[in-house]
Amino acid sequence: MALPEGRKLIGTAEAAKILGVSMGRIRQLALLDASDGGIQSWLAAPTARVFDEAEIRKRAKAKRTTGRKRGGFKAN
Repeated sequence: MALPEGRKLIGTAEAAKILGVSMGRIRQLALLDASDGGIQSWLAAPTARVFDEAEIRKRAKAKRTTGRKRGGFKAN
């Protein structure tokens, strides 16, 4: 797939920093379908993946709905 034109593309490290996750997690999300919470990415080189900065920033602002609820487990 060709790299998109007219978009600011960023690398894995910068995308991870913006989202506050590890580079490994970014790589995992790049391999998922969008319907499963994945992030669209493109291969700039055989081992270099790039992301659309606007999409990453949009995702960073979105409210997270996954993960554990605050307060932890409360046994009865």
